[in-house]
Amino acid sequence: WMDNILSNGKEVEFFCDEYRCPIFVKDVVKVIELLITKEASEMTCMALVLNLGGPDRLSRAEMAEVVANMRGLDKSSVKSVSAALMNRSMLSPPDISMNVNKLVSTLSVALTPFHVGVKIILSDDHT
Repeated sequence: WMDNILSNGKEVEFFCDEYRCPIFVKDVVKVIELLITKEASEMTCMALVLNLGGPDRLSRAEMAEVVANMRGLDKSSVKSVSAALMNRSMLSPPDISMNVNKLVSTLSVALTPFHVGVKIILSDDHT
């Protein structure tokens, strides 16, 4: 959706003070496959808690800047605003970023950085 809205060339407001750890969808699939394989190979039921998120802690404004940069768009259309200044019917926690170190070490998995995932998604050959 960021790509579509930024492509219009109009100034768009994005929160600069709420943080997320966006994850590339193929990483979600990879982690699920690794968990299934690991459990099957060990012939035991794993009981553990893992955070499933991407490796980067980013605000929506930072994500929009990455998308604009990848598309060669003017980053000045990304207007950073504080979530506190917006009148929203539902509040959102300011920081729902996750520490994924346990996931990475437990499964020996490399997670795709946000800018790489955006590049893959925006390319013509992302099958």
